[in-house]
Amino acid sequence: MRAFIGFVFLCMTLSALAQPGKVVDRIIGVVGNEIILQSDLESSILEMTEGKGSDDAAMRCQVYENLLYQKLLLNQSKLDSVEVSDGEVQSQVERRIEYFVQMFGSVEEFEKYYGKSSAQLKEEYFDLIKDQLLVQKMQETVTRNVKVTPADVLRYYQTVPKDSIPLISEQLEYSKIQIDPKVRDSEVNRIIHFLDSIRYNLVNGKSSMTLEAAKWSEDPGSKYKGGCYPLQRKGSFVPEYEAAVANTPEGSYSPVFASNYGYHFVKIVEKRGEFYESCHILMSPKIKAEDLDFARKRLEEIEPALKDSLSFPQAAVKFSTDENTKNQGGKVINPSTGGTRHDVGSLTSELNLVLMGMVPGDISDPILVTGDDSKQAYAIYRLDQRLAAHEANMKDDYDVFKQVAEARAKQAETDKWVRKRIATTYVKTDSEYTGCTMQFPWPENKP
Repeated sequence: MRAFIGFVFLCMTLSALAQPGKVVDRIIGVVGNEIILQSDLESSILEMTEGKGSDDAAMRCQVYENLLYQKLLLNQSKLDSVEVSDGEVQSQVERRIEYFVQMFGSVEEFEKYYGKSSAQLKEEYFDLIKDQLLVQKMQETVTRNVKVTPADVLRYYQTVPKDSIPLISEQLEYSKIQIDPKVRDSEVNRIIHFLDSIRYNLVNGKSSMTLEAAKWSEDPGSKYKGGCYPLQRKGSFVPEYEAAVANTPEGSYSPVFASNYGYHFVKIVEKRGEFYESCHILMSPKIKAEDLDFARKRLEEIEPALKDSLSFPQAAVKFSTDENTKNQGGKVINPSTGGTRHDVGSLTSELNLVLMGMVPGDISDPILVTGDDSKQAYAIYRLDQRLAAHEANMKDDYDVFKQVAEARAKQAETDKWVRKRIATTYVKTDSEYTGCTMQFPWPENKP
């Protein structure tokens, strides 16, 4: 059930975005000071079944118990004064909205479907996602002291039936040194001066934000809306943007400033307590082909030293511009496991082509790579280790068994916590679910 909770979180967010239905809402559960609505249950089921709904009694019971579990965590998080910052919440709001935009294919289609701007939706679901983060933090608090020893892992391994030991697919460990092309000072100055000229025309009434944003801004979420975002809560944007808002009076334009996204200036439309409405134009300096080629040549200069006086980890620390790998000697971490092993099937086809013909210790030629932010760079890769597909064992796959043993220990601790809290928390379940077979002894459903 704990693994299922992340999916239910997504369902709750999607259901909150859904347009109002025709069902009259009612309370179907109370946990402490938190309530469960019929619409919460129905919307979660709709999302699980991709809009088809379901009369499956077992599914309804499962979703209902998960909602009870979430509300138990949420209620306790407030009693224990668990906190999440507005910045944390806003970051998650942005991520969720980006996910939904990808589902619809564009910001315009997303907004058209829901009949609201993405900015309005961000504001509406701030409290919803704050509750979700409180639930997650409370869940982490419950299991934070759970640790497993090597002896615990060995005991778990010895209980696994031989015919249930998993088959581990081929895995690789690899490192990289990446050189990002440096933006020229002349290009930065060109962008700043160009934005200054646009700002001058706007301040002097020679043009409009609507026209200039549509023509020049590189922010897809606002460029065709005059560069504007409706009322936003403080903390919604990056710190540099927030500072420009704080230092600019209503109706005025900020100076040009830099952020991770590029260079902007902001017009303040309105400030209202913790909220503000603003417009901006964003532009980023462009990498020239010769700058990208310089990055490739820099790597070519490093390669001879790797065969002579410099180890790959030393070179990564000294030369790499990739902050995610340079301080660990170039080692590429698997974000799913936190370890250094990667299933071959999880690698991109391009990276597989680079590594498939290499043996441990081989170093590739410079390869053009494109990051998640669509920026290009050059990198060289070293294959550190190749593990053939095999039946999992304690020598080669200790971390695999450790993760499972730890998950089981955390589940046992969580189960104990839930049973204890149910006994000390006011819980009221709906009579419709009295016949449900549930994991925990909720009132009227004691196993």
